[in-house]
Amino acid sequence: MKPSSWLRLLAVASLAMSLASGAFAADLTLWCAGAMKAPVSALLAKRPAGEPKVVATYATAGVIRERFAKGERPDLVIAPSEDVFQWMKQKVIDVASRRALGETEVGVAVRAGAPVPNIATADALRATLLAARKVVIVDPAKGTSGRLVESLFQELRIADAMRDKTLKVDGGYVVEAVARGEADLGLHQVSEILPVAGVKLVGPLPGDLKRLTRYDLALVVGTPHRDEAAALAAELSSKDAHATIEKSGFMPAR
Repeated sequence: MKPSSWLRLLAVASLAMSLASGAFAADLTLWCAGAMKAPVSALLAKRPAGEPKVVATYATAGVIRERFAKGERPDLVIAPSEDVFQWMKQKVIDVASRRALGETEVGVAVRAGAPVPNIATADALRATLLAARKVVIVDPAKGTSGRLVESLFQELRIADAMRDKTLKVDGGYVVEAVARGEADLGLHQVSEILPVAGVKLVGPLPGDLKRLTRYDLALVVGTPHRDEAAALAAELSSKDAHATIEKSGFMPAR
């Protein structure tokens, strides 16, 4: 057989193998802040067969900021709106593609079956926090709610008293420490309390102490999979998707 014939056969075989393995389908990369993990993972699991594969990375907002700062880029990102606006200013986010997905707030969790503490007012919340043996939060250097909780302690004028009794976790569902009995209270985004077995959501912070965070979805400038990424963005921000997002502890974005 002539060399040219061998080359044609090799090309046909390579094409067949690629089609069989799905290599021609674009793998979309999505970086998603941990607060949105529950609804987004549920929505991705419902995607019909044959759609481009989505490689989702769930991390704290701080980790996502670090990756952007290093020059790494996904196809899409879901993050706190304050971060998304900064990336828009840096012209690494497609401004026209930005969509608000919802807002969640910092809540208080206790171990399932434990007495429910009073957090109805600022004074009641202050007393509850001061009475706790240990309180778990996400590390403020990594996660959005950690920074919000630190500002809460300062507003309540208990920052010094809370310093030695605050357990800081790098990320993930930090109130799992409450379920394990390592902390009496957990303060985290409501959307990251609800999925955790073995804990009970006491409620969000009261009155003027409320801490809200809005999460936005956007495409990254220069994605080589723009059409596929735009289609995924439309799915994740659809009316049906919003129903799933709201069931996960989010309110419609203002």
